[in-house]
Amino acid sequence: MPFAAERAALNVARDEAKGLFERTGEKPEVLSEKNLSTFTGELGGAFRLILEEKEILFFAALQWLVIAASYLVWVQVLDWIPDSVWEEVRKKDNKASFTLLNLVLTGWSFLVVMVASYPIAICNAAITSVHYLRSAGEPSTIARCLDLAFRNLPRLWLFTTIDAWITVNAILDRLPRKRNNRTALDELLYYAWKIGTMGVVPALTAGKGFLDSAKDSVALLAARPGRAIGIRMGYSLVCWCVGVLAYLGALAYAMSASGFGGPKAVYNFYVLMALPIFVSSAVVAVLLRPLYLVMVARLYTEVIPVERMQPLRREQGKLDLVGLVFAVLACTLLALYFFGDQLGLRGWIESLAERDMRGARGR
Repeated sequence: MPFAAERAALNVARDEAKGLFERTGEKPEVLSEKNLSTFTGELGGAFRLILEEKEILFFAALQWLVIAASYLVWVQVLDWIPDSVWEEVRKKDNKASFTLLNLVLTGWSFLVVMVASYPIAICNAAITSVHYLRSAGEPSTIARCLDLAFRNLPRLWLFTTIDAWITVNAILDRLPRKRNNRTALDELLYYAWKIGTMGVVPALTAGKGFLDSAKDSVALLAARPGRAIGIRMGYSLVCWCVGVLAYLGALAYAMSASGFGGPKAVYNFYVLMALPIFVSSAVVAVLLRPLYLVMVARLYTEVIPVERMQPLRREQGKLDLVGLVFAVLACTLLALYFFGDQLGLRGWIESLAERDMRGARGR
């Protein structure tokens, strides 16, 4: 796992959450009326803040655009994989045989997630900053929120990448398929991570390190266990409902649509699925996610005191190393996306596919 040291520090919060479940008998149940009631009970205050501070919607919309663009970029890798591979997968029903292509898919997916996590981290921190500024009696503007979001951006970017990677893998694991190896323990650890780290974004936005953020998140859970679990799991339930509706809508859309048969059937299918995915991600990113972030920020400041944060002073001429790393990764991703054929990427992937298929046929 990339960023093992940072993940280890954050796992403290996950393990504490898991221990809390075991000690108290509390279970991270998605289908829980109690958790949904807790979540809906927090809606009023969060909704009022969003109505009063319109910049929250700006950051939420920007976050959705990043997610939508990232999906389109990710789909491109499917166009580079020959149809013969998908036919072989269908016959063998064993994706594990395609080791090299699995590495390509994993590498491409991680690159997309890491690049997308940079602007998403900024948006999450900026939305959280709105509550901090309002609590301090200061005006909340886009520029001021961005200033606070950039204070601890390296750690925010790392956490968002780790969290997004865990989320993406959990979503893929849950998709219906012939062989589903996801267990109840996997779900418990996933929600222990989500609940245990729910205070990390507000802590990092306040300028703290990974270990201190994990401790703050644990303190949040220890001080308000019912409320913390209710907010997180209520949010998960609403997102789960949106996901189920999106999945059913995608199936209906696929059955009524045409154009994903024949050559490049898999690629064409995922391109067609962009519409229902964009709609569902808009509901989550623009409507639900800001509400959740504001709820968590409000809960965090009730338990953990946040000092008044001064504007970030940037030294003239100092190299923004994090921004440079992001720019290099983003330019690399876009170059591969737009000029993959000219750079020989398609031919390279086809050669890997041929090697994988020779190996699969020999088994």
